[in-house]
Amino acid sequence: MKTPESSHGGRTVTLKNDPKNVRIFTLSDRAPSLLLRVRRGEKALVTVECSARTKNARRSMKVELESKSTLNLVFVWRGKTSAAITQEFHVGAGARLHLANISLGSCRHDVVSEVAGARGESRIDWIVHGSGTMECRITARNIFQNKNGSGDLTMRGVAEGNAKIVCNGSVEIGPKATGTKAHLIEKILLLDPTARADATPSLDVKTHDVEAGHSASVSRIHPEDLFYFASRGVSGKKARKLFVEGFLGSGIEEIEDEGLKGMTQELLSH
Repeated sequence: MKTPESSHGGRTVTLKNDPKNVRIFTLSDRAPSLLLRVRRGEKALVTVECSARTKNARRSMKVELESKSTLNLVFVWRGKTSAAITQEFHVGAGARLHLANISLGSCRHDVVSEVAGARGESRIDWIVHGSGTMECRITARNIFQNKNGSGDLTMRGVAEGNAKIVCNGSVEIGPKATGTKAHLIEKILLLDPTARADATPSLDVKTHDVEAGHSASVSRIHPEDLFYFASRGVSGKKARKLFVEGFLGSGIEEIEDEGLKGMTQELLSH
């Protein structure tokens, strides 16, 4: 892995084909925005680490994938204060985007991924862990404008303490996007009676001959579940950790790309 690069606030960075190395960027108070371009036929593996010291700080990134390019991206938000984060993706013909978002702090985070070209792919896996008094409001739109697009949107979160997670996902298939295959899944686990969550999926299909669906669930840990661990000598603190790791870890296992999966596991464990 390469040494983290210097800040790229407001800069446009063109990614070249370098499958053996991970490009690392930061979004911070000094560098709040970033524009990435992946040229035609190129492949890139990228990590973006996002932080903020000031309350309600704004962070933004835009990504343009030219035709037949590939981008695997892990985006990590850690912050002791809240932030407003936006991500915009434009996916060209035959291009492939796989985004893994990890949210570990209070935020209002909006993602829009538009597949404009035929046979484009936009897959989004989002993992959220809210604790204490964190409030995470996440929104993702997977938009398909051309034929034979593909890509699932999965949003998975755990809330404990007094944390709140609001999860809004949508799959939008336009009138020219025949043959598209896209699904949406939202799953949130509540570890405490004081934790709250709201999961709202949306599906908007404006053509025929597509495969699309959506589902959402919010579940709670029951006292019997913790008693089961206690009866086998596992402390309550350890049991809660196992629930978090198991629930969020299953989301990581669904990531198909091995490089992206490994990066996500490493970053989430820290």
